[in-house]
Amino acid sequence: MSYIGDKILKLTRQLYPTGRAWKLPFFGYFEGLHKALAVSEAQAYEDAVSILYSILPDNSNFTSDDATDWERRLGLITNLATPLASRMLAIKRKMQAPGVNPAKGHYLNLEKQLQDAGFNVYVHENIIYNYPTGFSQYNPVTLNANISSQVQHGDHQHSDVQSGIYINSVIANSIYNSVDVGFNVGSNLRSTFFIGGSVLGTYANVTASREQEFRQLILNIKQVQTVGYLFINYI
Repeated sequence: MSYIGDKILKLTRQLYPTGRAWKLPFFGYFEGLHKALAVSEAQAYEDAVSILYSILPDNSNFTSDDATDWERRLGLITNLATPLASRMLAIKRKMQAPGVNPAKGHYLNLEKQLQDAGFNVYVHENIIYNYPTGFSQYNPVTLNANISSQVQHGDHQHSDVQSGIYINSVIANSIYNSVDVGFNVGSNLRSTFFIGGSVLGTYANVTASREQEFRQLILNIKQVQTVGYLFINYI
């Protein structure tokens, strides 16, 4: 008999009345009946526990197959190269979203959702207060020149960028940077934001195999009219 079956049999002995009619002698017919019942009861218990283990990504018995099933249900990208612990964080974040925070469009909500999914990044608003003229925005190139690349003929036209350079890491509408990199924000940067290290203009690291997942999460949460500049190294 299994460990659980033995526990069930011991519990059965404790639950019966103490009268002679309910005596459960060892190796008797009555015990044999309950041993047989305990086999199916133990199987039902183990099946129930197995279901509980696969319901929430909060235990060591949550498997890669469980993660794949939940990613399919929740519309997340499945990448078997991503460590299971990171996949569990992303699933847990999605299950908890949108949470109780009423300010869904706030940049700190995006930051928290990214960090909850296992991305060690920070979100910064693109806003500067200059007294007495008021608010203005940063040009990402002035924060860190590494986010810009030189224009190459055939890749970009000089009329689409300023001074022969373009921003090389942008998120607007696509999980692919190559699609968004040519997005024309225009001269007004009020609807832009930055994602990178804890200090504005510094780079953060994201596992290369999670790049599409990272971008998908940003697109799911950010306001549609906003565009992000990513100070991210994919390693």
